[in-house]
Amino acid sequence: MLVRELRVNPGAMDPGATLEALGLDSLSVVELSVMLSEHLGVRVTEDQIHDVRTLAGLSRFVLSHRTR
Repeated sequence: MLVRELRVNPGAMDPGATLEALGLDSLSVVELSVMLSEHLGVRVTEDQIHDVRTLAGLSRFVLSHRTR
């Protein structure tokens, strides 16, 4: 989703990369929140996305909250 929908550079997809370093701005974070809910059944707020800070943190959060 990050690469396809939010146009994150695939080469930047390092687990330790911060979401800011991946180029996610406030609009991208809102879009990501909606996509996670629609596609994976994970309800996550924009604040929660900011709190996880890294791609690895986001992955852990999604895996621990996935309902589908």
